[in-house]
Amino acid sequence: MQIENSSSVFELLAKPIRKALAELGFSEPTLPQTLAIPPVLEGKNVLLIAPTGTGKTEAVLLPVFSKLVEQKNQEQKGIQVIYITPLRALNRDMFKRLTFWSEQLNLTVEVRHGDTEMKIRRKQALRPPQMLVTTPETLQEILPGSKMRRHLSNVQCVIIDEVHDLAESKRGTQLAVALERLLEVTGKEFQRIGLSATVGNPEEVARFIAGTNREINIVQAVLTKNYLYKVEYLTPTEKDYELAAKLETTPEASARIRRLIELIDSHKSTLIFVNSRTIAELLGHRFDQLNRTEVAVHHGSLSREERVSTEDAFKAGTLKAIICTSTLELGIDIGNVDLVIQYMSPRQVSSLIQRVGRSGHSLERLSEGIIVTAYPDDTLESMAAVENANQSRLEPVLLHKNALDVLAHQVAGILMDKESVSQSELLQIVNRAYPYSTLTLEKLQEVVYFLESLLKLRLDQEGKVLKKTGRTREYYYSNLSMIPDEKRYPVINVLNDRKSAL
Repeated sequence: MQIENSSSVFELLAKPIRKALAELGFSEPTLPQTLAIPPVLEGKNVLLIAPTGTGKTEAVLLPVFSKLVEQKNQEQKGIQVIYITPLRALNRDMFKRLTFWSEQLNLTVEVRHGDTEMKIRRKQALRPPQMLVTTPETLQEILPGSKMRRHLSNVQCVIIDEVHDLAESKRGTQLAVALERLLEVTGKEFQRIGLSATVGNPEEVARFIAGTNREINIVQAVLTKNYLYKVEYLTPTEKDYELAAKLETTPEASARIRRLIELIDSHKSTLIFVNSRTIAELLGHRFDQLNRTEVAVHHGSLSREERVSTEDAFKAGTLKAIICTSTLELGIDIGNVDLVIQYMSPRQVSSLIQRVGRSGHSLERLSEGIIVTAYPDDTLESMAAVENANQSRLEPVLLHKNALDVLAHQVAGILMDKESVSQSELLQIVNRAYPYSTLTLEKLQEVVYFLESLLKLRLDQEGKVLKKTGRTREYYYSNLSMIPDEKRYPVINVLNDRKSAL
């Protein structure tokens, strides 16, 4: 499909979408939209790599919606599009953006994740939406269900958001096999689309999306985005010694707290990224000691209500700053951000770029980030990260190859799907997933025999066909998540009624 100029890309979309774009005032597509809309419309597998704030989500959603609109008269039933995001919070944000398009185009879009109410789940089982927005774990949950499998048999397209985040985790490895299990349900190839921030090894990340022996188009939207990085190592002043006594900490730590306050006061909205929940809570405590109520803490151990409340207050301008972990590194809508502070070394160049990119969340604005370091080695590491970021030298995304714990769970999942499967067919399904493209029958058999010893499955007399046991279901659903398990205990602060988990 040839495009003479960028504005003609919107002309390729269905008329209702062009009308809605005109109402929104969008006459010119962004570079990601110009590059991605044609191959997505053609049904090709696509990995779109582009910075945040460049319209990359709409670059794939608009052509997918366009195809749905044009199929409306063909009595298509069931779930036709699955949109997978790594965070439930991202699901909520995405759903808000999708609501406009679903209303304009008269399409049904619904969210399903671990917090979805049972009555909504029952409704989806009876009347499925045309697009389902979900998480990798919830896809694992619904794949074996008889009613949902019937609806999933109509899937034409799977969109995976934040691919760079998923590809390097075992959640991504599990998802890669789930896509091959989904193919067993549909009986025909479906379109695979990935959305990613800039990565150091796009070819391998693309293969992660496509699976083994499938073609995929890598669309890299290289845009001129201005970043400004600074590294600051602070020497305590006399005031810092006074503050240290008040906070009961070291003068060096007080100097960093003082600098954070200066930066927050000189900007309208600031994100302070830290590398652990412990540091987030410690910094939050320091600001509480100073009665700085315009600063809040945001991390995964806080209750969902607490996190949403913090996000909404920040967008409304009630909060001036959020101390956060990687929970806000991805594309959750938190409004405009003036400045990103990285407290201590970001450890990875890709994390630095992604986090600083949250400020000036559009192409024409400067993304400004300051790394406040704690000790000399931390400073040197931060300076190296900044130099590599300026040169666009990123670490490769390291995939988990032939992970046996994920494999064991997916063997149980395939048995849940099929009730029985031969070892040769099992290997064929798993080999289609790129992380397991080199898995041998011998290694698979080791996992199968181990599961048999635990009574999670049984083998027929010839030892070639696997069958379910009474423990297969329990094992599968007890291990849906590849997120490391942590024991958590609910904690409520009696002073401010704040809920968290330890």
